[in-house]
Amino acid sequence: MKIRKRGNKKPIIAVVVILVVVAGAVGVWFLTKNNDNIRQEKETTATKDDADDESSADTDEQADAADDTSDEANQQTDNDSTTDNDPTNGGKTPPRYEGGNIQDNETLTGTINGISVAGNNLSIRVTVNQYISDPDGRCELTLTSPTGAIYNYWSDLIQNPQTTSCYGWDIPLSDFGGSISGHWVAEVKVSGDNRTGTFTEEVDL
Repeated sequence: MKIRKRGNKKPIIAVVVILVVVAGAVGVWFLTKNNDNIRQEKETTATKDDADDESSADTDEQADAADDTSDEANQQTDNDSTTDNDPTNGGKTPPRYEGGNIQDNETLTGTINGISVAGNNLSIRVTVNQYISDPDGRCELTLTSPTGAIYNYWSDLIQNPQTTSCYGWDIPLSDFGGSISGHWVAEVKVSGDNRTGTFTEEVDL
């Protein structure tokens, strides 16, 4: 009597099912990856187009600005030419700056550089903008104290290369007979070379 062995087909079916599932998963992954790549390419293309549009707009703006500058330059040239050819000014361009040499001023100008307490003295220095060659030139100082008291002093001039200075004053505080705290007014009159000038400075000590 022969015994027939029945073949077990279940393992084979299971393997086939697994292969089908794996193949399906691989296919889905591939399609998803391909769609992502296509989307990225579209986004990259859109970004590049936007950048090209912005670059084109900037170039147009720069060109417009250059044209405006050129028009303004041409207009300025035309205006200058009109001024040069104007018969009312002799065909010459009027000077851009009108003003003479400060040395030629009829009145002396200058500055009280500072009023300060140095040790036991009240120090005052003055600079004149003009050069004064007069050996008899001098500076006259008038001080008005917070109480209204007036003090008068004078000094010689010191010639600098292009300016002049008062020799200056270092006045003992004892000259003022007490506290110097408060509001002071200093007035300096400078004379020399047949010219005069007066400078004023106020300070709280």
